[in-house]
Amino acid sequence: MQGRGEVLCWRLHGVGALRRHDPWKIKKKLTKSDLGHLSRLLLPWGCVKIHVRDWMSPEMVERIESKDGMGVVVRDADTGDEHWLVFRYWESSKSYVLNGNWNKPFVKGRELKVGDEIGMFWDTVSCKFHFSVLRKVARATSQAAA
Repeated sequence: MQGRGEVLCWRLHGVGALRRHDPWKIKKKLTKSDLGHLSRLLLPWGCVKIHVRDWMSPEMVERIESKDGMGVVVRDADTGDEHWLVFRYWESSKSYVLNGNWNKPFVKGRELKVGDEIGMFWDTVSCKFHFSVLRKVARATSQAAA
């Protein structure tokens, strides 16, 4: 039986279905809490376990599960910028988070809103996350008075 996280990660396709390679193993529609003053992004537990944690060394896993977490680089694939964040497991909520420097470069810098979809993947060679805005929700346009 698949866990809830696995269902979020895997998309079933019919036999012989042709699809383009999609590197974004972790996908998330942003919520209000992801964009708030706590400056943290909650990541889907199952996706992180399958596509990140299971590919890390035991030492790295120990660090992300410590109270201090582990400093990681998050590369914005859309802008080419790289930012340092802290990757950790929060036992209290049983979830993985990126925090420390999430709001300024990502939420504000990329003008992220509730409902926007982001994608991430863990690069096992360079040991960094790659990030992209996959889809922005439609924004209400204001009409300026003529």
